[in-house]
Amino acid sequence: MPLLASQTTASMSSLCTARHAAEHLYPWSVDDLFPTPDHRLPLIGYGSLMNLASARRSLSAECLASAKPVIVLGARRIYEYVMSPRGRGVYGEAVAHDQFGVLNAQATGDRADWFNAMMFQMSVDDIPALLSRESAYDLVPAWTLCWNGEAPQPSIGYFFSCRRDSYDGRQLLDSQILPHPGYHAICEEGCEAISPEFLHAFRTTTWARQARLIDAVDPQAEST
Repeated sequence: MPLLASQTTASMSSLCTARHAAEHLYPWSVDDLFPTPDHRLPLIGYGSLMNLASARRSLSAECLASAKPVIVLGARRIYEYVMSPRGRGVYGEAVAHDQFGVLNAQATGDRADWFNAMMFQMSVDDIPALLSRESAYDLVPAWTLCWNGEAPQPSIGYFFSCRRDSYDGRQLLDSQILPHPGYHAICEEGCEAISPEFLHAFRTTTWARQARLIDAVDPQAEST
């Protein structure tokens, strides 16, 4: 974690967000997410949405223009979500049977757990396309810090978190799944476009099969 972010985190009395924000369970209520027409939802993209070319498929130009790199506190990013049939159509079917993993994130409340991401200011008009892209994820609040340290005060953002094993007859979580190569490449390209340090942070704070990507020579090499 960048030094300034580490210092700010150490000074925070708690990473709990309960007094400041509520979770939004899937399927989300648009009225709850957007109490007024001009309300903006600070949405955290920690996977393919970090790649702005990929995000452009779902987000408006106004939303994309609001993107900023952030650090998400008290949560862990994990390859454990089983890619949907729609996702396989986008990223490709021709991979090993255990290489259909995409990213999920889980709140831990642990100061040692964090990951880097992009945060967008979402309008109500962005939700329909987002719902077609992301399914069965709850929206969970977390404290965030600016990646570059420009704004040292933490702010709340919402990240996608799948916390159920199945939905509508489809398996969602598999702790032994490996990253889908095409999806993983999109994530890394998005990080690299920000900076080499941002890419390194992605590899350092992303887990697959109970290990960090930075500790594996090739996160997909274990596939059999």
